[in-house]
Amino acid sequence: MDKTLKLANIELKLPPDELMVSPLRLLVSGLATRLGFSMDEIADLKDSIGEAFLAVADRCKTLKGAITVRWNETQENLSIRITDPSHTFTKVENVPMAQVLEKVADEVTVGEGEEPDIRIRFDLKDRRKNLFKD
Repeated sequence: MDKTLKLANIELKLPPDELMVSPLRLLVSGLATRLGFSMDEIADLKDSIGEAFLAVADRCKTLKGAITVRWNETQENLSIRITDPSHTFTKVENVPMAQVLEKVADEVTVGEGEEPDIRIRFDLKDRRKNLFKD
């Protein structure tokens, strides 16, 4: 039986509406479960990605367009990128969100320029070693 985990690369476009945070958190929960995140890590991940989405959504809720959430897995890393269509998000202003992100993620950056975003990266090497242990 092949026990190789297939890598997922997902792009999701959501309206800048706080009601969209629940489906986003549900998707994050399912994807993180298959990567071997613990229940506590999944809860932190759902909260931090949800809060990052809400921070961007708050900035651009009066604009047309969509917030893009990209989930990209490689053998070594998981990266989540939340793009700001309003081009106004420049820093992680929500202190609780920043504290949770720093606790759970290996790297958090806020990008400026043509496509402002929040990028969250997780090292998957240790998780993958234990993912399919018998």
